[in-house]
Formats: sequence, C-alpha cells, structure tokens
Amino acid sequence: MTKRITSFFALTTFVLAVSGSAFAADMSVKAPLPAPVPVYSWTGWYAGVNAGASFGRAKTDFNVDSFTAAGTASHVNLPGFAGSDTEDPSGFIGGGQIGYNWQYSPLIVVGLEADFQGALERDTNNLSNPFSGTFPLISNTTGLPVGSVTGTGTVVTNYTTQIDWFGTVRGRIGYLWGNGEVMSYVTGGLAYGEVKINGANISSVSLIGTPATSVTQAIGHSQVNTGWVVGYGTEGRIDFWGSRNWTWKIEGLYMDLGTLDTTGVTSGVSIGGFGVATATGGQVSTHTHFTDGILRAGLNYQFH
Repeated sequence: MTKRITSFFALTTFVLAVSGSAFAADMSVKAPLPAPVPVYSWTGWYAGVNAGASFGRAKTDFNVDSFTAAGTASHVNLPGFAGSDTEDPSGFIGGGQIGYNWQYSPLIVVGLEADFQGALERDTNNLSNPFSGTFPLISNTTGLPVGSVTGTGTVVTNYTTQIDWFGTVRGRIGYLWGNGEVMSYVTGGLAYGEVKINGANISSVSLIGTPATSVTQAIGHSQVNTGWVVGYGTEGRIDFWGSRNWTWKIEGLYMDLGTLDTTGVTSGVSIGGFGVATATGGQVSTHTHFTDGILRAGLNYQFH
C-alpha cells in the first residue's frame, strides 16, 4: 500500500512538472499586449485661422423731405419721398481666432473664443421715385396761393451699404462623438463691427418744360456697432505635419450688428428756368439695420 501511494505522488509530480514546462513555453511565445491609445484631451489654449463667406442684409428706411424752388415773387413746394429698400452686402471674409477649452467630462467641452474678421461685404442700389402734377404757387410775401404751375420730376437715391470688418466674443459648449476626437457645439455671445452707408439723393423738377431745378444731398456715415451672434459648428482632430495638436472646424453664425442712422448734407444745387432763383430742402435721412449670415472653415492648433 505504501508503495502504491509513493508511486501515485511520483506520477503526480511528473505531470505537474511537464504541465508547468508547457505553460512556461506557451507564455514565452505569446506577443505582449498593445499599449493603450492615448485619449485625446480638449482642455487648453488654442489659436487658428479661418476663411469663408458672409451673406449680409441691410434694410434701409428712407425719408426725403420736400424741396422748394423759389423765384423773386413766389415759390413752389415739390414732394419728397419715403420708403424702404433691402440690400445684400455679401462677400469674402477671413481672419483668426483664439480660445480656451475645458473638457468638463468625457462627453462635454465648454470654452470661450474670440475672433476678428476682415470683410469685403457691400451692395449698391439705385431708387427712383418719379412724380408729376399741378402745384400751387405760394407768394413769398403773404404765404398765400397766387396761382399754380405744372411740373414733372424725380427723387433719385443711389446708395451703398457695407461691412468692412467685425469680431465676436463667444461662449461654446460641445458634445464629443465617437472616440472623443470630434466635437459638435453651439455658440453665442457679443458681436461688434464697422457698418457704413454712402450715397447721394437728387430731388429735381422741371416746371412747364423748363430746364430742371435740383437739390443734391450727400449721404455718408459709418460707426462701430455692438450686437449679438449665435451659431453652431463641428470641430475634429487631424494629424497635420506629424502632430496630433491640429483640429479642423466648420462653423455657421448669425450676427446682428444693430442700426445706423444718417442725415444728408446739401452738396449741390442746380437752378433751372421759370424765374427760379433758389432751390432748398430735399434733405434725406436713413435708418439701416444690419444683419449677417456667416459660413466659414478654420484650422486650429491646440497648445497642449
């Protein structure tokens, strides 16, 4: 019995030794596990450039006062013009941006971004308002009607609206997709920029076929306005020049730059026939509201 127990332990020891050797041999030929891929982090400063197109809209309300053609004894008041017109000052934009991101969680990124853009946004239009009729002649001394005169005329307004530059300061909040290297975000904040209107208004009349009498008003004003901007975009990491610190982005924004008011200044008077000695009035005033739609692509370098 003792001999049989001794034989059993000897056999067990042999099997365990052989199994251990086989296991060790198997372990020696297995490849090591691959190193984990680093998780991309959005936290940190970044800066970059962008370019795209801007599709502006400028709605202008016009008011042109009546103007007066006066002779030695009497004068006649001619009608003005009131109305609205919309232009689309659109064009190329380009600039740069700088910002800071904070990755709040594996899925959420919040940040702040500022950008500055040069713009080639402008549009020109020509408005013409013809008139005709029989107009009362007013005594220069009594102010009472002393007769009437027939005339035809036009009020012509030629003007240009434009945005030469603008900038924004915006908050961003994004959601990370897939492996965390693509972010879709919404954004909004402060907008500022220079808005302009330039042009001229000519009020003219011909009385009973005589040469036209006209008054020209020059329009010209610009100012830096502040407003607001909202939008959305997508940004993602790319390998660029052997670096993992670059990201691309595509962004759409809607911007409101407020209003611009201007009052014309007399820049020319032409005296016609019918004994007209002076021509005055015809002052033009404008009220323009500027908005803008922006579509641009950009490239950022992440400083982390």
